Amino acid sequence: MTKLFRDVDYYIIQASNGEQREFELDFADVIEVFDTNSVTLTTEDGKSLQITYDERGYFKSYFVNKEYITAQMSESSYVKERIDQAIGILKNLTWKGDCVDGETMQYILEKVGMEDQILRQLVMSQPIEDVRYLIEEREEIEEEFEYEGDIEDLQGN
Repeated sequence: MTKLFRDVDYYIIQASNGEQREFELDFADVIEVFDTNSVTLTTEDGKSLQITYDERGYFKSYFVNKEYITAQMSESSYVKERIDQAIGILKNLTWKGDCVDGETMQYILEKVGMEDQILRQLVMSQPIEDVRYLIEEREEIEEEFEYEGDIEDLQGN
């Protein structure tokens, strides 16, 4: 039987739409490690993906092995050199003695068209409790601004 590999997003969507048991049955041919609260599999582009589940068997978070990215970079010294150069620039971009700040990094992500993708990756890779906490905090801030009539200020308008 031929294995049908998919990309990271496909597996994450499938994992978040059901229980661990169902996911394991559906993708048993590509799962390499079955554990009590997690599974590890390889995606179509060779990335190692670990999906974790809570004690009830529902999707909790995921982790993409960064070693794959490091291996890709070592294959092409030009790409690795350029990435290292970009990181060096960001680390040395100072106003107050620190490296790049959050607002500047957000601006950079926006300008390279990666804001939505990074948002999704960060939300999907964090424990759900952390994501809920941030959503609750955002809702509280919006309620406070709506009460004061300054919601445009919060949205940067």
